[in-house]
Amino acid sequence: MKSQGSKARKGFAVAAGAAVALCGLTISPSAQERESLQLVAAMQSECDQLAGSPYDERRNASFAPVDISSIDGRAVDACRMAYEATGNPRFAYQLGRALNNSTEPEEAMGAYNAASEAGYPAAQVNFGMLMGRLGDDDAQFRLYSKAAQSGNRLAAYNLGVAYRDGLGTKADVKKALDWFGKAAAEGDDTAAFNIGAIYDEGHLVQQDDQTAIAWYDLAAQRGNTDAMINLGLMYEAGEGIAANTAKAADMFKKAAENGDVFGAYKFLELQDMGVVPAPSQEAGDDELNTLVLKPGDVEQQKPAGIDI
Repeated sequence: MKSQGSKARKGFAVAAGAAVALCGLTISPSAQERESLQLVAAMQSECDQLAGSPYDERRNASFAPVDISSIDGRAVDACRMAYEATGNPRFAYQLGRALNNSTEPEEAMGAYNAASEAGYPAAQVNFGMLMGRLGDDDAQFRLYSKAAQSGNRLAAYNLGVAYRDGLGTKADVKKALDWFGKAAAEGDDTAAFNIGAIYDEGHLVQQDDQTAIAWYDLAAQRGNTDAMINLGLMYEAGEGIAANTAKAADMFKKAAENGDVFGAYKFLELQDMGVVPAPSQEAGDDELNTLVLKPGDVEQQKPAGIDI
C-alpha cells in the first residue's frame, strides 16, 4: 500500500510541475503558448463535463454530474491533461473516477490519494472507500471524518455506516443516527432509509414503528425503492399504522416501476386478491404483469440497510 502511494505521489508531483510552467507564460504569449492555453482550457471543461461527480459539492456546476459507471473513456486523457497543467485537485479526483471506471484501480488510487492529500473532500471519501476495501478501517474512518467535517453528504452517510457498524471506531448508534440525519438533511434518500431501518428493526435502539414510518416515507418520496418496500409491508401488516392494503399496493407498484422484482411480486399478489383492479381494468399494469418470476428471485423478507 505504501509503495503504491509513494509511486503515485512521485508521478503526480512531476506532472504538477507543468502548472508552474503555465504560470510562467509571458504577458504577451506566442501563438504556440496561446494554443497550449486553449488546449488546457478545453481539457478542463471536458474533464468537468465527462467526470464530475454527483457527490462532489465542489464540482463545476456548469455541467450535469455523471454517474461513475457512465464516465466516457475520453475523460482519462482530458482529466490527466487538466491536472498535469493546473495541479487542481478537482481534476485529480475526476481522473481517479475515470481511471476507476476504466478498471485501472492502482492509478485511480494514486489520483484519489493526490487529491485527498490536497484536502479535496470528495476524493477523501473515495480514497477512504478504497482503503476500507483493502481492510484498513482506521484509514477509512479517518478520511470519512475529514470529508464529513467539510459538509460532504456522502462522507456524512458513510460516517453513519461506520458508527453503526463499528468500522474503524467504536460502534455508537447515537452518532450513527446523527450523521445519517445530516446526510438525510442534505437530500440523501439512503440515509433516511437507514434511520427508518434502525427504528424498525429495534436492535440498536428501542423499536419505534411510527418513527420508522416517518423516515421510510421521506426516503420513499425521494425515490428510495427499499423504503417503498418496507413501507408497503408495514401498510399491509398494519405494523405501527392502520392496515391499508390499497396503500401497500401503491408502494409495491412504485417499487416495481423502479425495477424491483419483489415489489412486482407483491403488487401482483394483491392484485390477485382483488385489492387493486386487474390489468384489464386498469391501464398501465401490463408491464408489471409480464414479469417472469423464477425460483429464488424473491426473498420474502424486509431488505437490510444498504451500505455504499
